[in-house]
Amino acid sequence: MTSTDTPEEFSERAGEHELEISTEDAADIGGFGVIVAAAYSTIREIDTTGFEPAEIFVPTPSQRESG
Repeated sequence: MTSTDTPEEFSERAGEHELEISTEDAADIGGFGVIVAAAYSTIREIDTTGFEPAEIFVPTPSQRESG
């Protein structure tokens, strides 16, 4: 949900894509982005010296050019 969407707009757009999301659930979705970002940040801070790189465990945006 973008910061300009209301829960009602988000719920309506979901319906256009054949998804059923109540306005109550749509209101909750906005807070999940902050929670996920905090979790990823915590995981990235784990000392993985001697282990596989953290990028294996945490998806990160590709640095390659699309084309």
